[in-house]
Amino acid sequence: MPSLSSRMRKLHQTLLSIRLGPGALILPKEVKRIHMRFPARMEGGHMGPRKFWRSELVRLKYHNPAVAMTVDRSGMTPDDESTMSIHFAPADAIQTSSSATSGPSPTESTTTTSQTSDHTPADRVETIGMKFRSNSDILQDLMRITNAYPVEATPEDQEQLAALEEQKVRGDRDRVVSSAHKARVKREQQLLEQAKGGLGA
Repeated sequence: MPSLSSRMRKLHQTLLSIRLGPGALILPKEVKRIHMRFPARMEGGHMGPRKFWRSELVRLKYHNPAVAMTVDRSGMTPDDESTMSIHFAPADAIQTSSSATSGPSPTESTTTTSQTSDHTPADRVETIGMKFRSNSDILQDLMRITNAYPVEATPEDQEQLAALEEQKVRGDRDRVVSSAHKARVKREQQLLEQAKGGLGA
């Protein structure tokens, strides 16, 4: 069973991996909704959208809790297109309701099995074709279209990253030493058993 320190280190690594990294972006206020639609199966050029959903979209939602982010993977085949729709709210809606992106909505979900339709008409919708695209390419298009900017690591984050890296190096070194010790003990036991067998003969 992993030690408490090992579990805490793993927890810190998980939290930092969500707060920082590809997809850790701040979206402008006019971005109202991001909807991904791609098949459940990866073959046929749909691996990039799946990777984006599993990693970049998680970080994007963490830093933009008020933006609805939905995923539809139902009723599609590998021959279908993978698309990302970015919905922008009308300019007057942003001016009259500055709290639209101030906090998370308890009814919104990162993933859904069908396309939702309970959103008011947007000023415009931009679409990104994701088929045969890598997750990094999809992210670059998203940043270009929305003018989102990346989240910078704070000095505290940098200290934690350095500490975690130091712990990882130390842990790897300790595992090598432990493995060598176990191998030596096992070899000594084998030699001892062979010696006992020779005496018995």
